[in-house]
Amino acid sequence: MAADDHSFPGSGQGRTWLRFLAAAVLVIVLTAGATATAGLLNVQSFVDDLKAGGTIRGVDDVIERAEVGEPRTILLIGSDHRFGDPGDEARSDTMMLIRIDPDAAATTILSIPRDLRVSFDTRRGSYTDVKINDTYTVGGEALTAKVIRRLLGIEINHIANVNFTGFREAIDAIGCVYVDVDHRYYHVNVPGGEQYAEIDIEPGYQLMCGERALDYVRYRHFDSDFVRGARQQEFLRQLRSQYDAREFVDDPHKLTRVIGRRMQTDKGLQSVQALIDFGKLVAFSARNPIQQIALRPIYTRGANGASFVETTPEEIARVRDEFLHPSAAPAPAAAAARRARGARRGGRRAAPATAAPPADGLADMAQTGKEYAIGLGPMRFPVYYPRLLPSGRTYMPVNTGAEGGYPIAYKTKAQDGKMRQAYRLVIDVSTGAHPGNYVGVQGLRWSDPPILSNPSADHRTVNGKKLDLYYDGTRLRLVAWRTSQGVYWISNSLERLLSNDQMLRMAGSLTRLGHG
Repeated sequence: MAADDHSFPGSGQGRTWLRFLAAAVLVIVLTAGATATAGLLNVQSFVDDLKAGGTIRGVDDVIERAEVGEPRTILLIGSDHRFGDPGDEARSDTMMLIRIDPDAAATTILSIPRDLRVSFDTRRGSYTDVKINDTYTVGGEALTAKVIRRLLGIEINHIANVNFTGFREAIDAIGCVYVDVDHRYYHVNVPGGEQYAEIDIEPGYQLMCGERALDYVRYRHFDSDFVRGARQQEFLRQLRSQYDAREFVDDPHKLTRVIGRRMQTDKGLQSVQALIDFGKLVAFSARNPIQQIALRPIYTRGANGASFVETTPEEIARVRDEFLHPSAAPAPAAAAARRARGARRGGRRAAPATAAPPADGLADMAQTGKEYAIGLGPMRFPVYYPRLLPSGRTYMPVNTGAEGGYPIAYKTKAQDGKMRQAYRLVIDVSTGAHPGNYVGVQGLRWSDPPILSNPSADHRTVNGKKLDLYYDGTRLRLVAWRTSQGVYWISNSLERLLSNDQMLRMAGSLTRLGHG
């Protein structure tokens, strides 16, 4: 973890979650662009919205103009002023590349660690062994783009710079989002203790609105910068799956009016024809899943005591290849069904589902799971717990203090307004190199929660349970099982520490309380 992750407690409240803001803005703006190209609105009015925040100047020599229909890479910068800094000392705490390619297996997102060690030259002199977020302070968007392009060897086609103030306004315009919260987020400031943003969010699948959503995405303590990025990307995934442009037909500028005031873009996105071309590209990529590409960090400490994230040429090559050429996840069920029908017409039979192969790294924890499930108390639908857990791991300890305890039984509001009973079991799989990672076991008396929409066709049957699979690239992020009385799922940790086989076997080992 970088040394300054716990620094500036008063100023950090609005900084780390900027990467979510940048990504959320992209989804919203591009949805608006696609809506405009569909003929629902006058495109010029969208252009006016996007121009309201101003134009990024001086970037013509670092931006490559893409031809119509070609893939595009957007650099999103989240900028802010730290508390106590001079008004003209802007900082960038979010640098994110997003690749939109209709012919690729996914829309890819690559977050650039703000503490990444770089060196660069400017007209004012040379800067050696500094953090990459200093490029924005020294030379604005142009220098940031130049250093990232040189470092990764990736052409940048557009730049958007978002001020964090827009997040609150944007989330208010969007409304509420269902989120699968991995563990308890809790902190209350007490005299003599560490002072930072207070938070009180229980684990489990739930609807988040306004301030609670802000608290969740901006949380920045007791985990790593990479876990925070993964959490914010997961929030973005849920936002994207639940956001429907049709909801804004009556007021299609509801979002772009808000965002436009807080965002600057290069002039390549500020003309009618440019937005139409971009909107078409987005429309053809709309069904692509979002895939996060993560840089594997090496932390070091410089001579001045500052911590840096280091990388290697081999790691840069890997990240670049995965960003430009993402691996294909199994197709969603609807698309696979169409292919299967075509295969049958052509005389070929679709491959049957198979049971999960054996997986190492699991241990039988049936008795512990049973005792943990009993702690939920009476429930109005069956409770299932996994017999198998990752070796050396167990459930989060029961805690009856002010922070609340595990496991948790609760109710959540469904889309029809009714309250649905639910429970959450939590397993801590954190390590020294991967703090802040938790696996979740969720039960829910609700047949069709948004998180379970659009599963992969690559379902498996394990121990008689037909499991729905949900991927992040080729890695399982969630495995679900549906029954007549409720739905159940295993959530992988934010950094996907469990293998696919471990996820499948854990889900296949779900055992009903009172029957095991």
